[in-house]
Amino acid sequence: MATLDITALRSFDAVVAFSSVRRAAEALHLSQPAVSGHLRRLERELGCALVMRQGRGITMTGDGEALAVYARALIEQHDEAVRALSSAADDELIVAATEHAAESLVPPLVSVLNEELPGVGVRLRLTRSARARELLHDARADIAVTLTTPPPGGDRVAAVPLEWLGTREAPREKVILFERPCAVRDQALASRAGESFEIVRECSNLATVVSTARRGEGITPLPRLGPRPDGLEPVTGLPGLPAAPLYLATGPRVDRRIRAALTRRILEILHG
Repeated sequence: MATLDITALRSFDAVVAFSSVRRAAEALHLSQPAVSGHLRRLERELGCALVMRQGRGITMTGDGEALAVYARALIEQHDEAVRALSSAADDELIVAATEHAAESLVPPLVSVLNEELPGVGVRLRLTRSARARELLHDARADIAVTLTTPPPGGDRVAAVPLEWLGTREAPREKVILFERPCAVRDQALASRAGESFEIVRECSNLATVVSTARRGEGITPLPRLGPRPDGLEPVTGLPGLPAAPLYLATGPRVDRRIRAALTRRILEILHG
């Protein structure tokens, strides 16, 4: 029976979130060959291809989309078991962030933490906003970056535009959404109330949303954080979507100086 290594799964999960081996390696503070090696190890163990190149980035195969769901659950169970049975590490902080912030915000925030707190490791939990809020509330994360609803003690940092994206040929009446709970989903559906449309796929992660849209199966609502995904363009002629508030919250192990530095970096990226 194949055995899945938790370190390799972390690398795979990061590649899924960033759609890039290079960006995943930077966020995990690993070399690109190390992350690529982890992907190859998983593919050897499972006997199937998990990712493939698409444009400037990486997209998942069907087997990769299936493993992405299991990988996140396995990582979460592993980390919860370790946290429950051992004391919190003083030399490590956990950042829980919406996947939408993975490419544009998370690496710079990790850099801020590395600069301000040398010697302190950073572990990422790239997930849904609702889950990031739960992790902070339960003291299983030290920093949370979320959309639409504030975490405990969260500050509204900015308003992020939402837009419909798809390929040029994608049918506008077919919609690709995140599974519930998802506030972006709710806002998108409310904006099309009274219209005739079909939800063609509900996805558990951002990479699957994007890859499905790239195949031209429908259009999807996404926050405008950083560059648009390759292969997708704005869909015009639809009702506008309200902006989504972006929140930053920190736990007791992160002092006000560090929180202020993180807030400044987010504002520099969004308004610079």
